[in-house]
Amino acid sequence: MSRYAQFVLSLMFLAVSLLAVPAGAVTTQASDGLVAVSSRNLDEVYVWPDANFQGYRKVVVDPAQVEFRKGWLRSINATRGPSRWLVPEDAVNIADNAATSLTDVVVASFTSRGYEIVTAPGAGVLRVSAKVTDLVVNAPDVASASMQALYNVTAGEATLTLEVRDAATGTLLGRVVDRGTARELSSRVNRAFGVTNVFWFDALFRQWTANSIKEFESARLVR
Repeated sequence: MSRYAQFVLSLMFLAVSLLAVPAGAVTTQASDGLVAVSSRNLDEVYVWPDANFQGYRKVVVDPAQVEFRKGWLRSINATRGPSRWLVPEDAVNIADNAATSLTDVVVASFTSRGYEIVTAPGAGVLRVSAKVTDLVVNAPDVASASMQALYNVTAGEATLTLEVRDAATGTLLGRVVDRGTARELSSRVNRAFGVTNVFWFDALFRQWTANSIKEFESARLVR
């Protein structure tokens, strides 16, 4: 058999093997042992098999962490005049404020669902850790000698991650990853202020946290 014929035959075998794999077949077991479950409201939800979240009614909330998308500061400064350029300290302040806001939202969301917020681990206590990565604020509002109006359809976007662990043992019980946009419920261009940015990101955080809690509470997996 010629090399060309062998090559063609190899391609045929490869095509047949690919067709034999069911469309949409994916690995549902994560490397950390969590199992993916489907969700209508969140991009990715993973839980530990046999985990029973109904046994937890107390929560320790870790301070949230916030990271900007790589190159965000340089990118945002390229869209405005030098008088409105942001410096690294501005980015740190925005991130710190967002982290404080997210922490407060997580505490409020769990409290509203009947959980008791505690400061020490113990039996029946969850440890909750929230993190924002790839944060983009489209129109950060900073003090400037020349007042210039800023307009945007959306306040920005972020990737949100929430992990829950057994506070006593440290066992990872669940993780949610969701990519969200902070915006008004319309497509019109709106004037952006620091206050409006905080408002819409808070709304994004609240909806995401509420959806995450509901997903964990409804999780029912058995090996």
